Amino acid sequence: MLFVWNDPEGNPPPAEVTIPVIEKFNDGEWTDWVWNQMVVDTNCREVIDNVVDMAHFFYVHKSFPTYFKNVFEGHVATQYFDGVQREDVVHQQDAVAAADAPKFIGSESEAAYWGPSFMIDHLDHKFEDGSNPSVLINAHYPIDNNSFMLIFGLRVKRREGMTAEAAEAGAQRTGQGILTGFMQDVEIWKNKTRIDNPLLCEEDGPVYQLRRWYQQFYVDVADVTPEMTDRFEFEIDTTAAVKAWTAEVEQNIALKETAGAPA
Repeated sequence: MLFVWNDPEGNPPPAEVTIPVIEKFNDGEWTDWVWNQMVVDTNCREVIDNVVDMAHFFYVHKSFPTYFKNVFEGHVATQYFDGVQREDVVHQQDAVAAADAPKFIGSESEAAYWGPSFMIDHLDHKFEDGSNPSVLINAHYPIDNNSFMLIFGLRVKRREGMTAEAAEAGAQRTGQGILTGFMQDVEIWKNKTRIDNPLLCEEDGPVYQLRRWYQQFYVDVADVTPEMTDRFEFEIDTTAAVKAWTAEVEQNIALKETAGAPA
């Protein structure tokens, strides 16, 4: 990968903003990169709100969050996520898998934006027969005020005993599942209306703090304030959400069973 530093003031990149090397790739047990890209017709700032949006995993991606935390510090914004499979939907990972493939159970994710537009996401998808670690890179750059190029790539760790061909095929399937998830987000990004002072509930996450963090990339270095870069942590209490979502899933299952029952 080629990294390009852009600074309208002409400053060189400071050492602390160097994007980290993914050391675990050195063990030789990972597939090649699978890359996709697309043009999204909206301002690229709309992407960033996803970092704090726990609820959209349930309603948009049909996942079931059980743990969600954000940490902002310096130029890095990190999202920690644990989730389980919803019992009332077919997950996108299962949708692109063979009929006899092990079913998807849940996932863990540690996703960090290193600056405003380059995210490294360490993922662990859990299936009935074991876990499937992968690394997702999600990057974007603006084309103009109303469009940006979204680029994302994936490498998957080969399971023990798996042939290179099977691992590559698995990476392609996982990449297709992630593409499906991105397209769900894209539909939101294309239709969002930015509200600078939204009225929030606790489960909406630290939207204001995230936007302050993001603002540091749109001002001169001399105008970066401590509130943009000081360490900030926020863990959402998922108790109420899990209770409500569990009831919703159970209701959906009951409705499906009723609809499928003989007259």
